[in-house]
Amino acid sequence: MKKRFLATLLAGTMAIGMMAGCGRGQDAAGGGTDGGADQAAGGQYQVGFSIAMRDQFWTSMENAMKPYAAANNIDLSILDANQDVATQLGQVQTWAADGYDAAIIGLANNDSAEDILAAAGDMKVVFVNRQPKLDVLKDGEVVYVGTDETLYGTEQGNYLAGLFKEAGKTDVNIAMFTGTLGLDNVTKRTASAKQALADNGINATYVFENTAEWDRGKAMDQFVQFMGSGESVDAVICNNDEMALGVIEAMLTNGDKTVFCPVVGIDATDVGCAAVKAGTMACSVFQDPVAQGEGTLKCALGLIEGTEIDGLVDNYYNIVPQLVTQENVDDFIK
Repeated sequence: MKKRFLATLLAGTMAIGMMAGCGRGQDAAGGGTDGGADQAAGGQYQVGFSIAMRDQFWTSMENAMKPYAAANNIDLSILDANQDVATQLGQVQTWAADGYDAAIIGLANNDSAEDILAAAGDMKVVFVNRQPKLDVLKDGEVVYVGTDETLYGTEQGNYLAGLFKEAGKTDVNIAMFTGTLGLDNVTKRTASAKQALADNGINATYVFENTAEWDRGKAMDQFVQFMGSGESVDAVICNNDEMALGVIEAMLTNGDKTVFCPVVGIDATDVGCAAVKAGTMACSVFQDPVAQGEGTLKCALGLIEGTEIDGLVDNYYNIVPQLVTQENVDDFIK
């Protein structure tokens, strides 16, 4: 049944894949030419990168990859899956048909990894940032570059617990803004933040919890509505910086126009770090787009050439997150 479903889905995405292939030359970060045979003849490796969605984090990763690709004989084609599995499958199918050497995938949905691998055919595959089930990883063929997602939420929860203890609080009200529901990183970031608070003896009541789908504007609108309810809140936990910034903007439009409780994010993007430095965002957790971007190409190159990949353990290239506060934020500002 699985194989019949996949065959039907791939057939349905053929048109999407062809369209993606037609646009490849415009998005290419390397030579920017079309046709796999020509670039193979020119000595370059052809690698496709399907990003889950375009936001500041993924764009930062993309920008870090381009000079690395140029310096390492890689013709890199970058396409946006726009959070759509069928679109992403079509992109991978096209690259396989064009004879690409490897595909780098920021999964539109964590559960689609096996379908992606079936579409990839003989290509090497590097999953990045959004972790698939680890049993799909395979020596010399399929690896993952990223971070244990539970560590991000744990850092947030531990940080807030420290603030609450300093203030003599053990019973608190929390507002929680999550990314797109069903994604592995959303589940892990949310659950680990809650667990860290509980482990530190903080009794948290989640007076608001909803998805803003990683989006600043949606988070702002939702928090404006929440403030209208009159419910008190001691902190706001967000699965990324963009939603945290939306919450902060909502606070600054209300009443005395102050950020009236700690707001914490994840990513430590440029704008996130600026907010931490300004004191409007209490903390962020650095998810290194440069290390992830360069790590994916390092792994792709090693898989293509069949060489040992330094830092790869059990087909997992781990990048450790770092807590960003006012005390150290200057170290993360470019």
